[in-house]
Amino acid sequence: MASSPGRFQSILVPLDGSPLAEEAIPIALAIAERARSKVKLVLVHHPLLMEPGPAYIKLELAMQKADREYLRSVAARLRERLGRALSSAVLQGPVAQTLARYIRELGTDLVVMTSHGRGGVRRAWLGSTTDQLVRTSEVPILVVRAREGNAAEPSVGLTEMLVPLDGSPLAEAVLEPAAALARLWDGEISLVQVVRPVVLTSDPLLPFPTGYADHATAIRREAAQDYIRDVAERLRESGVKASGVAVLGGGIAETLLNLARPERVSLVAVATHGRGGLRRLVLGSVADKLVRAAEVPVLVVRPAARRSRRSSKERNVSVSARTAS
Repeated sequence: MASSPGRFQSILVPLDGSPLAEEAIPIALAIAERARSKVKLVLVHHPLLMEPGPAYIKLELAMQKADREYLRSVAARLRERLGRALSSAVLQGPVAQTLARYIRELGTDLVVMTSHGRGGVRRAWLGSTTDQLVRTSEVPILVVRAREGNAAEPSVGLTEMLVPLDGSPLAEAVLEPAAALARLWDGEISLVQVVRPVVLTSDPLLPFPTGYADHATAIRREAAQDYIRDVAERLRESGVKASGVAVLGGGIAETLLNLARPERVSLVAVATHGRGGLRRLVLGSVADKLVRAAEVPVLVVRPAARRSRRSSKERNVSVSARTAS
């Protein structure tokens, strides 16, 4: 399927020498072929933690050579599909920090990586490197959950995407990259807002009419449905298939995970935080749970608005400090 160039012109795929990390490759290549993107395979060599000496130097050089040969072999297998659009690089340093710096320097548009690699299963599927990048990266990260045991290889067609919203502009930051992916497959975006039922106090001094909680819940859901309908209309006007619904749910993350089953959708796209504000060093609790537990890939986008406001506040504080001095 041919396509005109889109948003994702530079895709980075971090590898670590494990088959688990390589499971990010198929979907990265599928996106690259449709978007006519360049793909960069990257492996970060982390120096050995041992006393320097002849044995250290010999072992370190051998491991560096093994990393280069591994990455070269992976690139050779894939070059038939992408040709010169595929390249690779071995970096050195602390893994997460080195990757984050390289992503910025390279001008990467999208990072595609698995939820864990050489380190095995950690923190309920979320590997520490993926964890850190999701929390700090300024570019979208597509997290692919590594398969368990002999699980069948998932399809890479992104034909239907679930996009949770909460009514905030920050949460809507995910819409642009999600729409860009949807256009590549002529896929459909399914918007959803989870509405929590209104629970009223049982204090006898604050009596409410019978059925008031149900009525208030219905009003809240109707407002959410109107909002979702408006966002879906905006997406359709931009040429993307879109629909949406407001659903009732006591636990937002649990409700979304139930909707995000592989037989229903092929991807979930979510902003790292929305109305709930900053949580757990940028990664909102709902997005956190989706990345850790969803059975389909999760596109995580860190809203730029928050960063811009923070930068503006920092500049203002700096100006105030200089004025005061």
